[in-house]
Amino acid sequence: MSIEPILFDKFFSHPDKLYIEHIINMFDKDDTPLEREVKRFHDIAKLKNNFQKYIRGDKGIDKNHSSLSAYLFLLNNHFENKEMLFGFLAIASHHGDVEDFFKLGESNQNIGEHCTRSKEFNFLDEVLQNANQLNFYDELNGNIAQLELQTKAYQKYLRSFKFKNRFDYQDFVAFKKLYASLIYSDKYEAIFGTAKESKKEIDDYLLTSHINSFPFHEKRDDFRNFVLKNFDASHKLFTLTAPTGYGKTLTAMEFALRFEKEKIIFALPFTSIIDQAYDVISSIFDGIDVFKVHHKTDIDESVDDDRYSQVKFLMSSFSGEINITTLYQIIFALFGNSNKDNIKFNQFKNSVVIIDEAQAIRHEFRQDFIKLCELISEQMNTVFIFMSATMPIVGDNFKEISNLDYFKEQNRYVLEWLSLENGEEGLIKKVREEAQIKHTLCVVNTIKKAQELYYAFKDEFECYSLNGYMTDIDKQKTVQCVSERLAQSETKILLISTQSIEAGIDLDFEVGFREVAPISSIIQTAGRVNRHFGDHQATLYIFDDICGYSDLIYGDIQLISQNIFEILREKPVHESEILSISQLYFEKIKEQLESFLIAEEIKKLEFETINQRIIKLMDNNDFKQLIIIEPYQGFIKEIEVKLLEIKQGQMDKFKQKDLTQSVVKKLLQHGVNVAKKEIESFDTSIGKVKYLHEMLYLPAGAMEYSSEYGVKKYKPDELEASDVGFDD
Repeated sequence: MSIEPILFDKFFSHPDKLYIEHIINMFDKDDTPLEREVKRFHDIAKLKNNFQKYIRGDKGIDKNHSSLSAYLFLLNNHFENKEMLFGFLAIASHHGDVEDFFKLGESNQNIGEHCTRSKEFNFLDEVLQNANQLNFYDELNGNIAQLELQTKAYQKYLRSFKFKNRFDYQDFVAFKKLYASLIYSDKYEAIFGTAKESKKEIDDYLLTSHINSFPFHEKRDDFRNFVLKNFDASHKLFTLTAPTGYGKTLTAMEFALRFEKEKIIFALPFTSIIDQAYDVISSIFDGIDVFKVHHKTDIDESVDDDRYSQVKFLMSSFSGEINITTLYQIIFALFGNSNKDNIKFNQFKNSVVIIDEAQAIRHEFRQDFIKLCELISEQMNTVFIFMSATMPIVGDNFKEISNLDYFKEQNRYVLEWLSLENGEEGLIKKVREEAQIKHTLCVVNTIKKAQELYYAFKDEFECYSLNGYMTDIDKQKTVQCVSERLAQSETKILLISTQSIEAGIDLDFEVGFREVAPISSIIQTAGRVNRHFGDHQATLYIFDDICGYSDLIYGDIQLISQNIFEILREKPVHESEILSISQLYFEKIKEQLESFLIAEEIKKLEFETINQRIIKLMDNNDFKQLIIIEPYQGFIKEIEVKLLEIKQGQMDKFKQKDLTQSVVKKLLQHGVNVAKKEIESFDTSIGKVKYLHEMLYLPAGAMEYSSEYGVKKYKPDELEASDVGFDD
């Protein structure tokens, strides 16, 4: 093939970025030899003349480079077969998502039969010629005949692994570590133009002095001291099991800081409670980067356009010294095959990861989750701390750092069965009696039932509602208002909630009611009564199903709780007995329901398939649609104007994409996932946000939404007055 003459005296990887400078800045002192070589070769095909023309402004020509770069990696390295194929797949995927591993062997692509017929090899000689001008690579091998022999050997190796040897979880982590290291360093250098900076040291004095400013509290102070005395720098896997209200969050942070890692990643179960944790932690650690990371996180409008991409990258990649995020983000960083998820995976390296409310890890893949954490702790020098008042069974590799005897000393509440002889009418009567003299919490299993009860009580009591059909902003306002009203004891309030109340929300009621649910959920609800060690023991009344869907909602884990309910029907259960009940429950869950969900997919490294299985469990929204609740008239118009300005602005496509995402996140703060059939029944016409594909909105003031209790599943004006508060 003919070689185009050398056209350039300088070679660029990105606009105004010298190729060699980009590669060198990507190197990290902790890189393995394989990681270093993958970084050296991942962009080598950018040296072809077409790409150099493209980077200088000729946008109409071919700029693809990943495949040829991956082939040159194969020709010029000599690692073990598995490492070579991992390197090839990492380079070939570094601008996209990772496919199932054995697709590498499919005909006419990757390393499959006839792969050397790829049109990318038309540029091979000019890439080699231009690379030789750099004096950066040793003499490069471009022998296609040799590559054909290599790929045949790799095809044979793949067949062997597919039917004989099989891969394991360690291989899964090893590949993700390699791939994540490549794409993180590539994007970081491209955005910042420098090597990755060392993290600032987090001064634990800031947190210690903050905690010491609290009034003396015997139980919490004793708990904190016990945990800190159990610090063990040689261990990496911990559980922190303690009753609700003991101050686990700040104690775990103080424990984590003692490891002196590069960063802390703190995961909470719900986006709705992240702001509360972020506000507390960011106020303590002044002068360091504390980021909150979830799909609705927005970037402060005061950030200059020139710095927007930098701040966005840092926030979305767990790159702060302290990162407050959701369990959802951790799950997809662990299991996901996407580029954005694996950028986060890279940040597990040399970090402390705190999983708050560890019982929220779904039992379907809890064993896989734990196994991956164990391997990551070994391969990436990561510390994991699982926290909960209801800790699932995680295995002997985790060291408990709390004193479980604390549970035996508790007497804040008692669980008591409430027999409903007259069904829901009996519940309403009992709640009414208690709410007249006590701050009262009532938790039910469906949004519709919560809204019905809210309507049954709202004219008689100072009543509030909290459920998943409310926007995050309205939920946060409700929690803030309830917190303030609980702080004054004169006027008693009543909160009707779904399980939104269960984890991470610091509210303290005098009495509670809970519809039957898995025992772990009941214990979490109990943590919202007499939370702050009041003088009088509180009662959490457990009552039978009134929504008609409890077994369907909770499935098999509800059935496992039935034996415990039988005990409860015979006698009250005190808080001091909760630990043994919780342990019995999770032992049965482990024995009867838990297994390795993705074990078969791991054997074949089916990255894409694994991701889809997790999505199916986590995002089971086939029957739901995101809809934006317009907070005030003209809001959507303002958004559309901003989108049009971005669309028409003179900026590169990456900047345009970043700014568009920022606007979308402003919208998502007002979003609710609603059943499609309910949206179809709305009387108000649904609008579409211009310039955003299929983004729906409900106009401000529409009767289908109330800031007090969300999208209306329950419509009292359609029922007779005598029906209010009762089942259909």
